[in-house]
Amino acid sequence: MKKVVLSVLLMSSVLPAMAENNFSAELLLGMADQELSANGLSTSGDDTSFGVRGAYSLNENFSLESAYQSYGETDDTYIDSFGDTINNKLSSTALSLGIKGVIPLDNGLSLNARVGISFWDAEIKETDSAFPGETFKGDDNGNDLYYGIGAQYQINPQIFIGAEYTMTKMGISEAGLSADFDVKNISLSLGYKF
Repeated sequence: MKKVVLSVLLMSSVLPAMAENNFSAELLLGMADQELSANGLSTSGDDTSFGVRGAYSLNENFSLESAYQSYGETDDTYIDSFGDTINNKLSSTALSLGIKGVIPLDNGLSLNARVGISFWDAEIKETDSAFPGETFKGDDNGNDLYYGIGAQYQINPQIFIGAEYTMTKMGISEAGLSADFDVKNISLSLGYKF
């Protein structure tokens, strides 16, 4: 019984401190457009994206953020100039650290912009009908700048919803090949402040 009472007392002292610190957590669901281009060739596609984000509010206008985002896997099939069927699959994930600036409007609505660094991991898998049974794979990771804009609506003091557009340009260099891997993500979010 003493442990239960002690736990309740500790939790009751921690929760107000957390509320004063303005922590929040969000779930994100959206659509990511991934495009890889190198040496005049390009492949692209869309897939469902999902993510989680945590934030610490410094004040009414600025928050520090950390997020994990999975941009899904695209599937692009085409016939090349030799008549062979090529299938490219792109996938990427990112762990991001950044800052969000907020412009409060009326009635719980606000506009925001975010910028930071994205620690990404990208992979491509390619099959070619000229080489049946073989899969060509390439992957790379690195860090690059991400940025975005959005809007948010505070439903009540704890719960908020939002919509955002973010972009990450990943500079891939794998085995001497340089490529641009752009990820454009539109997502909706549901958040909780605690």
